[in-house]
Amino acid sequence: MEDRNVTDADRECPQLPEFDEKLSGQRDLKAMKPGEEIGKNWKVVKAIESDKGFNTIYVAEHIRKKKLAAVKVERKTEPIKMLQFELFVLLTVEKKNQCKQFCKLFEKGNEKDYNWIAITLCGKNLRTLRKRQPGGKLSVACGLSVSQQCLKGLEELHRLGFIHRNVAPSVFAIGRFTGDNNSDLRNIYILDFGFAHQFTNKDGTLKPPSSKPWKYVGSLRHMPRAAFSRVEFSRMEDLEMWFYLSVELVKGCLPWAHLKKPKDVHDYQKLCRNGLHMREMLGGLPPEFVNIMHMVDNISFTDTPNYNEIYGLLTNAILSSGRNEFPYDWEETEINEFKNPPKPSAEHVTK
Repeated sequence: MEDRNVTDADRECPQLPEFDEKLSGQRDLKAMKPGEEIGKNWKVVKAIESDKGFNTIYVAEHIRKKKLAAVKVERKTEPIKMLQFELFVLLTVEKKNQCKQFCKLFEKGNEKDYNWIAITLCGKNLRTLRKRQPGGKLSVACGLSVSQQCLKGLEELHRLGFIHRNVAPSVFAIGRFTGDNNSDLRNIYILDFGFAHQFTNKDGTLKPPSSKPWKYVGSLRHMPRAAFSRVEFSRMEDLEMWFYLSVELVKGCLPWAHLKKPKDVHDYQKLCRNGLHMREMLGGLPPEFVNIMHMVDNISFTDTPNYNEIYGLLTNAILSSGRNEFPYDWEETEINEFKNPPKPSAEHVTK
């Protein structure tokens, strides 16, 4: 989609609020029908079911160019403007970064009672892909390679002055196969910046910790320990969540996955830092995982993580596994599904 209807002025980071705030009637944004128009250029194809229900997202087709995109919509009366901040992050990325881990912003707009953005339509998320594999886990080399790409997305986000604060397998997705772009099946996109936080000032200095930290609303399974302690998140918490995600991708589970209360998860996570409980969490995984866990745990609020050292450990683990990194585990299945598509249904992925 070459003409993305985004001007140079659009690429300037907005001073919030960015969208026009004119209000009107109450349209049910979760019940748009195929063929309904969004803005002047898009029409709804089908809904995308969000894992957490935080987003209202549709697959939409450009009326003239017949290209597909993911269109996120948000009512103007929402008390927390998640879409507005996601737009802020994406415009910052467009201005300062060309990392392939980020979706492209095609267009933004506002209607009488809601705002919307059109972005890259991705494929399935890592949560769905992991569950589809034998044993509910990725092969070692594939999982480690995917973990590297997830970390790359986080590193670039951090470099731009943001922390994600909701890192989980459902906020990473592969590219959507369209018949002639096999390489995009190997690209991992980082998604959903509605809960992101800008942790630096305009001059690049760190903002001090808030006296009223944000309440964590993400996955209990991937919850960082700071979420229970109710302290301000930093780059360390993003990496701690990323570490749990990586363990789950390669091993298929986390030892506290059956627990339902945040305190129980928090206590179990602390136990898993050494001894038999650490063996329970990391047993069967490459030994580099122990080093990575200790590195992540030693990051302070003000530290810049040593991403390169972590990449090196993951690369060593891939080489030591004796397995091929490519093709990724899902490539053959995704290509076959493209050639023989299943019956249409709402996609249970965040895109």
